[in-house]
Amino acid sequence: MNRVPVTKFNRHHNDQFNEFLKKLELQAIETAEERIPLYLRCGIKDADHILDVGCGSGIITRELALLTRGKVTAVDNSYDMIKVAKKFLKNVKNIHLQVGDGEKLPFEDNTFDIVTCNLVLMWSHQPQQIVKEMTRVTKTGGLVLASLEPDYGGKLHYPENQKIDPIFAGKAIQDKGGDPHIGRKLRCLFVQAGLNTEVGIGNNRIWSCEEDKAYYLHARDFYVKALENAGLNQKEIDEWEFSYLQSLDEGIQLNFFPQFYAIGKKP
Repeated sequence: MNRVPVTKFNRHHNDQFNEFLKKLELQAIETAEERIPLYLRCGIKDADHILDVGCGSGIITRELALLTRGKVTAVDNSYDMIKVAKKFLKNVKNIHLQVGDGEKLPFEDNTFDIVTCNLVLMWSHQPQQIVKEMTRVTKTGGLVLASLEPDYGGKLHYPENQKIDPIFAGKAIQDKGGDPHIGRKLRCLFVQAGLNTEVGIGNNRIWSCEEDKAYYLHARDFYVKALENAGLNQKEIDEWEFSYLQSLDEGIQLNFFPQFYAIGKKP
């Protein structure tokens, strides 16, 4: 599940904003089984102060807060998102929310025990700067965690569709300004920030066709919109959808693309 790019919305874009929030919720549900073991490995339970960079609507921030005895500070560069997060997290006592730019974090050096981000680097114009800033505000001996950054270049899909597959294998991400190959760059980004780095793939389980179908039906609007944005007409979309759902019902469909994590220790 990919955190989509942060956008400023106004009253005339309520429908778009609500779709964006729905996407964030779907992403959080889909990837929880990958993130939580990483948080526990990093010692979040006993950390005193954690920073969540690019917190969005606060769904994942709540996850962090419920896993720790410490304090969680969360920043996002969208004022609208912070407003949503404050409302969503109003009953969670150990969270502080504020507007903040990941490329220039508003904190002193060596402030946090753990600094984390989730599906943020893929949408950043300067991912190296974000990792450097995350490292700067981490205490010596503390940890920097990118809990999930996908790499669509490694996507596996069968049965294949020569016209549709490239759209979902990175083109839709590129068209929105993201980097569909950010996963393979995590080691380089972390090492160049001066971190002792471990990288891995968090999603080792391949979903069943039943799980894939349930996710598709829940997220259908986003798939259809991506195809429309790529220039497909309704007939082409309908034909693809029929074939895709048929392969799921037959139990032969397979989808997988690697979602990387990186854990860096500040020396």
